[in-house]
Amino acid sequence: MNTFKMRYLTIVKLLTMLTFFAQNSAFAEKQATIIFDAEMSTINDTKNGSYAQLATLIDDYREKSTSTFFIFGGESLGPSMLSSMDRGAHIIDVLNSLEPNAMGVSKREFSYQEDELILRTYEAAFPIVSSNLYDPITKQSPEGIEAYTLLKQGEVKLGFISILDPTVTEKYPTKRLVITPPQQAVLEIAKLLRKQNVDLIVLHYSTFSPVINQLLEQGIIDLALLEDQNFHSNAHLINAPRHQNNLVLTKKKDAAVIQLTWQQDNPHNSLVIEETNVDLTSLSSKPAVLQLEEEYDNRLSSLLNEVIGKTDTQINLQRKVLRTSENGFANLVTDTLKDFTGAQIALLNSGAFRSEKILQAGSPLTVRDIRAMLPYRNTVQLIEATGQQIMDALEHGFSKLESQSGQFLQVAGIEVTYDSAKPIGERLISVTFNKHPLQPEQIYKVVSLDYLINGGDGFTMFKNSKALTYKQTTGLTLSDIMSVEIHQEKVIAPKIDRRLKNLAVEN
Repeated sequence: MNTFKMRYLTIVKLLTMLTFFAQNSAFAEKQATIIFDAEMSTINDTKNGSYAQLATLIDDYREKSTSTFFIFGGESLGPSMLSSMDRGAHIIDVLNSLEPNAMGVSKREFSYQEDELILRTYEAAFPIVSSNLYDPITKQSPEGIEAYTLLKQGEVKLGFISILDPTVTEKYPTKRLVITPPQQAVLEIAKLLRKQNVDLIVLHYSTFSPVINQLLEQGIIDLALLEDQNFHSNAHLINAPRHQNNLVLTKKKDAAVIQLTWQQDNPHNSLVIEETNVDLTSLSSKPAVLQLEEEYDNRLSSLLNEVIGKTDTQINLQRKVLRTSENGFANLVTDTLKDFTGAQIALLNSGAFRSEKILQAGSPLTVRDIRAMLPYRNTVQLIEATGQQIMDALEHGFSKLESQSGQFLQVAGIEVTYDSAKPIGERLISVTFNKHPLQPEQIYKVVSLDYLINGGDGFTMFKNSKALTYKQTTGLTLSDIMSVEIHQEKVIAPKIDRRLKNLAVEN
């Protein structure tokens, strides 16, 4: 064999060996990119970023790398004006055009009950995952929902898990599905995923918990993703310890771009994460997705732009105002419900109101405005309840004032004094009905929404109450009733009349 040929074969062998060691040694490096976003219940939101702008971001990174994953964190099937009509079907339609690798189930996916969520899974061209949602009848994950999924892009394989906090069923009661302990579900599924040789395990969750830090520290999972746009308004969360791989997206405008790099032989301990939050409103819109959004908007506009009245006083539906104190527009709504059903008392959870709007005095009111303010499809129910049940409900409503929970009750027919400075469970000071103390044993006719009466937001005290009929047409939603009321009145003047008095503020 001549010298040249020997040198050539030696070089080929050397290159082959180097390639082998590069691929199989401790120095082999792998990379992936995750685009993460959630809480997008409005499809063409020019103020906070739209799906069409998110699509531009996703396409940009998919062109750069074959190992790019788009993970959607849900929290978007409701509430919105359009979702109140189609139960979130249009959200799935738009998401299909963005081709998510997976979607995690969050609490707002239960806005229209679990059967509607299951219907949405059949419309989705991507896996919808909930790892601890369980159907006792079939003894497995609900039909159409996956307990976990394997995501493969290029040479990278990720295991994806999504968990729900058990408290979700307090806010959105389910008819038959149950939420199993999340930590146990993660431990069991992570073990299965490791056996399938995934590079990394990604966990999506929707309620902040210290358990997530433990799972990361123990190497059970490698990355955790949460979107919570009210994260910084919860004082107990801002300074809570958080593992460096526990990423929280807090701004409505932002999507997270997460660059991951790791050594192939030891991914968890070598994982390096670079997170960049991108303001979606700074991006152009992908034309095909924008066209789809505009088509839905045009359908809505033809239905919702009718002016039905005006307000002579300001309407303020900002979260903090509405969920901690008496509200003028809420007074109008609860008074209307009381009159509509012939009830003595009306109780309405503040979470039924949305939009964060402030409408100044003199503003016209359209069907769109009312749908935005009251987007849920809950129906009105009249029941019998004792004075004690009503007082228990009020006390429960005051228990999460610090976190501005939607369980804070707006009322009609009673005057309530409370003290937000007192310990939880001791905040209700007094309740009067017709200027006399509410009697614990007396039975009253109470109107509310089926959501609250069925145990939503933890109001379990009414679940076995006797249902009553009333003369008006039943089956109407809250927004239907208020639209008719405003159309008839033409001019409304919501006001505060001190039916809810907070001693901590007044003293």
